[in-house]
Amino acid sequence: MIELDAINSNNLKVLEVINQKTIPEEIRSFSPQYYKETLQIGPLAQYAYFNNVCVGAVRCKKETHNKSNKLQILSLGVLPAYRKYGVGSQLLEHVINSAKEIGSKEVYVQLPLALDSKNWFLGRGFTELSDSGNEETAILVHHLQ
Repeated sequence: MIELDAINSNNLKVLEVINQKTIPEEIRSFSPQYYKETLQIGPLAQYAYFNNVCVGAVRCKKETHNKSNKLQILSLGVLPAYRKYGVGSQLLEHVINSAKEIGSKEVYVQLPLALDSKNWFLGRGFTELSDSGNEETAILVHHLQ
């Protein structure tokens, strides 16, 4: 059974551990400010629990461009032993629902190509921008209805 719960000051360190376990060190670049701001964004940061064990997390950021809201996924990770159970999909569903609640027209993620998660996002309704401007990064977008 998968359940989501908020990140708070008592469990914030778990987000750092999940990021360490799911994002390779050479591309992981989260500052102390990133974690501090996590406590102020409410439902845009969530943990995923599988049978009462915290196994994943998502952290997003709301942006406004040309008077239009967008939601960027800054990190979404599931511990390797718990992949293939739908945990990541549940976190992504939460992101999409949160985006709709804030009136966002799209959700996007900027992925270093060193990560092997591009196909995972493409298989869940994201499309790749044809010109991301960076050969080492892919920008994937999910347009909301």
